[in-house]
Amino acid sequence: MPHTTDKRISKELARLLYLGQSQGKSGRPTLDSTDSGQLAFQALLFECLMSNREHPHPLEQPRKSAMASISGYLNGICHQPGHLEIHTNTACRVASRILPFLHEDHGVCGIPGLRLIDFTCRRVRLIHVPTGGRLDLVDAQRWQGMDIARMVFRQETDWHEEDGRAPLWRHNGLTNEESAHRACWAYTASTPLRSALLMRSMPLWYRFDLEPAWVTGHPTRPDRLILDAHSDTDHDRVVELLARSAARIPGVLYREKTRCSGILELGAGSVQLISEL
Repeated sequence: MPHTTDKRISKELARLLYLGQSQGKSGRPTLDSTDSGQLAFQALLFECLMSNREHPHPLEQPRKSAMASISGYLNGICHQPGHLEIHTNTACRVASRILPFLHEDHGVCGIPGLRLIDFTCRRVRLIHVPTGGRLDLVDAQRWQGMDIARMVFRQETDWHEEDGRAPLWRHNGLTNEESAHRACWAYTASTPLRSALLMRSMPLWYRFDLEPAWVTGHPTRPDRLILDAHSDTDHDRVVELLARSAARIPGVLYREKTRCSGILELGAGSVQLISEL
C-alpha cells in the first residue's frame, strides 16, 4: 500500500541521511528543492563545505579551515518549504564561518552575498541576496532568553569587527568586492547535481568518515569530487548511496572508469568521483 511504502522509505531515508525528526512531518520526505535560486545557493554552499586542508575552497580563510571544519558541527541537512534547514550543535558559530568577511590580504572569505535576517533563542536565519536562497541554522539547544542568544551571537561573530571593520553582512546590498565573485553563484549545468550532493552529504562525513573535497574543473579537466577513502570499498558505498539507495539522486547515472573512479551525471551536469587511498 502507498502509505506503508512511504513510511518504509521515510524510515530508510532518515537512517541514511540522519534526518531524524528534523522534517517535522510524516510521509515521504522531500529531499531536493525545485527553485532555481535556492539550488544555486545550495550548490555554492556545497562547494564551500566540501573542502579540506589539501583542497581549500578559494573563499576559505587563509591558513585556517573555517568552512572546511563546519561538518564537525552538523547534525542534519534537510529541505523545508522555502528554505534549507541545517541542524547543528552551534548555529552562531557556523553562521560566523559562512557569513562574508573581507580579509585585508586575501579578499572576500565566506559566502559573498550572505546576509543575516535575524536570530532567535534557537535559530539563525540567513538569506543569500543574489539568488534569494534561504538558510536556517537550527541549534541543538534553545538558549534561555534573547539576552543570552544575543551574547552568544556577538561572541561568535565579533572577530568580523576587529580593527573597526564594518562586517560585509551588515550591508543591505552587494559590495563591489562581493560582486566580483558572481560566477560562484551562477546557475550552471552542474548546479542541480551539486545541490543534490549537499542534501546527501551527512553520510559522507559521518557514516563513511570521509573528508570530501570539490575541485572545480576547467576546459581540459572536469569538476572532481575527491574522497579520502580508507579502503576500496568506500567508493562502492558512496556510489550505492548516491545512485542506487533510497536516498539516490533522482535521474543520476554513474559510469565507472576504474575501481575507484567514475563519472556522476545528472542531466547536462557531471562530476568525476575519485577515491584516493
